[in-house]
Amino acid sequence: MKNLVSLLLIATLCVTLAGCGDNGNGEPVTEADIYDEMHDAFFATIATLCGETFSGASTFPDNPDHPLVGTELRTHISSCDEKVIRIDLYRDLDTWHGTWVLELRDEGLHLYHDHLGDVRTEEDLGDGDYTGYGGYADDRGTAFRQYFPADDVTGDIIPEAVTNVWMIEIDPETETFIYYLERHDEPRFRAELTRDQN
Repeated sequence: MKNLVSLLLIATLCVTLAGCGDNGNGEPVTEADIYDEMHDAFFATIATLCGETFSGASTFPDNPDHPLVGTELRTHISSCDEKVIRIDLYRDLDTWHGTWVLELRDEGLHLYHDHLGDVRTEEDLGDGDYTGYGGYADDRGTAFRQYFPADDVTGDIIPEAVTNVWMIEIDPETETFIYYLERHDEPRFRAELTRDQN
């Protein structure tokens, strides 16, 4: 893991220094180029952990009626290719809850919540259980953390979630995976999980 940290820090430094050069087409590097590089670097960070599992629990809210509160949580980075990474979320460690899908699209880095899975169908969804919502990463992120404000599709599916912002963070020093959601600039959900030692 320390080698991963070193490589990622070097990559981040190179991206930062690239602001003084050109983008490979003879044009000056713009802030948008740097944001795109940070999105790519974050995607690469997650991809280096493909196959890894993180276990932990929610740290917010303190609400016994929330399906992800008061239960052991586990994320498994289950599949990765050049464009798509799938991160499965389980509660009670073995009950599949959903999948976070990170995708490099033409429009940018996108987070998508898939609650259907391989065998679950739309008919299996209960009241208030949605699939397909998410958003594109904005310009606040780094190689280790990205923020995803809700997109228009989310507003169509869940109108009250139009102000949602999701955050995913990997802390390579503590080997911690953090998933955080806020709505109306207020915390709504946070989970902290630590990489399982094989």
